[in-house]
Amino acid sequence: WIHGFRRLRIRWEIRDDVHEAFLKLACCVITYRRVQAFC
Repeated sequence: WIHGFRRLRIRWEIRDDVHEAFLKLACCVITYRRVQAFC
């Protein structure tokens, strides 16, 4: 699921904390979409 986000396929950010923030945001979006599918 993470590979569906283009920005996370290849790590463009130099700083680790920025990449981690986008990773966490992607996980939140994936979870939100899964919950919406059940409701």
